[in-house]
Formats: sequence, C-alpha cells, structure tokens
Amino acid sequence: MAQEIINLSNTSQHGLEGHTAVLNKLVQLGFEVLLPWGEHLGYDLAYYETSEERHFGFFVHQDSYLVRIQCKVAWLSDDGNYLIFNTSTVSVGGKDKWKKKKTGYEGRAEYFGVYNPHTQKVYRVSVLEAPGASSMRLRLHPAKNNQEKNVKWAYNYEI
Repeated sequence: MAQEIINLSNTSQHGLEGHTAVLNKLVQLGFEVLLPWGEHLGYDLAYYETSEERHFGFFVHQDSYLVRIQCKVAWLSDDGNYLIFNTSTVSVGGKDKWKKKKTGYEGRAEYFGVYNPHTQKVYRVSVLEAPGASSMRLRLHPAKNNQEKNVKWAYNYEI
C-alpha cells in the first residue's frame, strides 16, 4: 500500500498540522487535553492545571483552572532568523459584507500553542504578550547588531 503524501499548501491543512502537533505535545507532557465543541469559542484545545497551597503545614487547598490554547502555525522568516505567527483572526461580515475585522484572543484563550514545521517544535506563548498585535516574532538566531533588549527568544517558549 503506497503512502499518501499530504500537500500542505493550503491554510486549512497547515492549521490541522499545527493543531495536531500541539495536541501531541500536550499529551506527551501528561495533560488530559479537552477538545471544545464548536469553532466559535476562540480556542482549539484546553486542559486543567491544578495548584496546591498549604496552610499551617497541614491544610491543603487545591485549585483547578482551565487553560485554553489557540493553535497557530509559525512560518520561518525569509532570512531564517525568526518565526512569525498570527496573533489575531480575521472575520468578514456585518453591514458591509466586505469589511474585515481583526480580533485578538485576549479573554478567549490564555496561550497560543505555536508549531513550526521547520524546527518541528511547539512553543507556548501567553496571549497577553501580544495584545493588539496582528503577529508576533520569536527569534531563533542573534541579530546582526547583537540587540538583546526586548528580544523574544524562541527557546524561552519551547515546551
């Protein structure tokens, strides 16, 4: 039986690859991953995290909270020095059917789960680190001018 090669030239296929890579990584890390029912929620995957506090040495308080992940696929910059991914979604509609509206994910997801086929790695980036922006860059290699200030290094986000 011949293996079918998947053509990753369209956006939906890229998204599926990224979604699957993030899901796989979270499962490898031992998370029980939840899949939302519906595409309108602003997140693609979710899992619970539990924190524990001890009071007076013997009272234990556990708190669980839902962590929502919006999956993205990053592409490599032309010079190969950084990864770029979209941090907003574009919708068309309203009174003027051709009007495009960019919406961020603040309040709808806590993190971006970002996959890059070139590095074959998954990165977890807080949605709060990209408010109002339409894209974000994660640097792979040092800048030619050796700038370090405000650089978001990809390795700091790798999971």
